[in-house]
Amino acid sequence: MGALLDRLPLHLIMKNILLAIIFLPFLTFSQTTKTYLELIDEAKTNKSADQIEKLIIGTWEFDKLTDSNGKTISEIMHFINDTITANEIVWRPNMRIEKDGTYKLMGCENPYNCESGKWEYDREHKLFRMTYDEPKYNVPIDKLAPGLLEQLKESGSLIEFTKNEIEFAEITQTELKVFEPLESDGTEFKYNLIVYRKK
Repeated sequence: MGALLDRLPLHLIMKNILLAIIFLPFLTFSQTTKTYLELIDEAKTNKSADQIEKLIIGTWEFDKLTDSNGKTISEIMHFINDTITANEIVWRPNMRIEKDGTYKLMGCENPYNCESGKWEYDREHKLFRMTYDEPKYNVPIDKLAPGLLEQLKESGSLIEFTKNEIEFAEITQTELKVFEPLESDGTEFKYNLIVYRKK
């Protein structure tokens, strides 16, 4: 190797060193940069689909909301605009997951949000999918005048929700941790954790 370097002109050696200095940090960065979905996948439980489908059966009671480091969050300040804020006292509904593939949310503050339906574990994407028996909407349609409801439908302002997909950070015989994603620029996975205890 030393003999080969002795035969190369100095300008070629310097050029190769310069290229190495320029491209080495880029190659290292490219190898360590991960997509947002890869970051989520890395944070998910490493339990198998069979284990998850077995462990999920039961009644899960909301215990607490924590940040990603495990610190309990009891209130969340929401900024509506520059002058209006809303303070949320943290609470989430309980869940009953049945072996027959059905589920039900229980004890909701607003009964409108307490859906039930069918569940399945998507093995390919590692998602727990809950499909509602009845669609949900971005507005309470039972409280709207028929004319206004039609206007919202025609304008495309009425949004229908038919399912919810959640991802598990961890699941054991007694504890379930579900990701509650936070706003992110896509370079890191920011989240809180909804912690449930099995009843």
